[in-house]
Amino acid sequence: MMFPLVANKRIKDSLTSLISQERLPHAIIIEGDLGTGKRTLSRYIAKASVCDEEARPCGVCRNCHLAEIGSHPDIEVVTTEEKKASITKDQIEKLRSIAYHSAHTAKRRVFIIEQANTMNPASQNKLLKVLEEPPSDVVFILITPSTEALLETVVSRCLVLSLFPPTLKEATDYLVLNRNIDKETAEKLLIEEKNNIGKAILRLEEKKESIGRAVAHDFFDAVEGSSPLSAMLSTVTLENNRGETLKFTEELSEILINKVKNAKNLSETAREYTRMYDALCELVPTLTTNINLSLFFTALTSKFSAIKNK
Repeated sequence: MMFPLVANKRIKDSLTSLISQERLPHAIIIEGDLGTGKRTLSRYIAKASVCDEEARPCGVCRNCHLAEIGSHPDIEVVTTEEKKASITKDQIEKLRSIAYHSAHTAKRRVFIIEQANTMNPASQNKLLKVLEEPPSDVVFILITPSTEALLETVVSRCLVLSLFPPTLKEATDYLVLNRNIDKETAEKLLIEEKNNIGKAILRLEEKKESIGRAVAHDFFDAVEGSSPLSAMLSTVTLENNRGETLKFTEELSEILINKVKNAKNLSETAREYTRMYDALCELVPTLTTNINLSLFFTALTSKFSAIKNK
């Protein structure tokens, strides 16, 4: 099974060596910004810990399969409980008691502590007791944005893996290959997110799932086809949804900006898209008032049609 992260070669080489030599430490901290792959790496290490094959993790054995679908009996994920802002002492106490039980089907048990930075000092000190005298067949993986939120005594007993975003080229190549988007779109998105692949994917998923963003494309296509009626009909689903209407305007703005960039400078087409963009910017502030959304879309369609037919 391939190493799951782009870049981070030092970590890849270190982990590959430790896994192949069966020398994984009993406690690992994975730190990094949101979107750098902390959870992805934690699950890779968990698979490697429970896999019985020589080349671990193989990705195809029963243990790897159960780990992949989140159903392995020897992999326990600890995270904040519903309506609670932090991992509690009771949760850590429960983890400690389970840690000394034998594994069910694998050679090791794995405990992944998500949001480890939310543990207060009392909870961390409870965890420290098991880190000081860990069972030989247990791996603890702590996920945190930074080790600064953890006690020095906890950090000192763990291998710390610090994740960083890849280069722009590495991140772009990954998105083009794995997310089926063009290079220009990938680069633009990654520059905005400072090469953070995880954040870029979240943005892509948000756009994909947003009704408002999808309608923006239908609306623009109808305007381009000189069909104001079709443009108006495309917005009907948004007339009672101000939040999705805001996403509609954000996406339509991006569409127009890209159209202007791709049109020849000072061409009539470029000027047309610029006038549409200005018209949109003129109307968007009305969304912060109690304007009827049907009236908003009517005004927008009218302005765009007038520009198109000028």
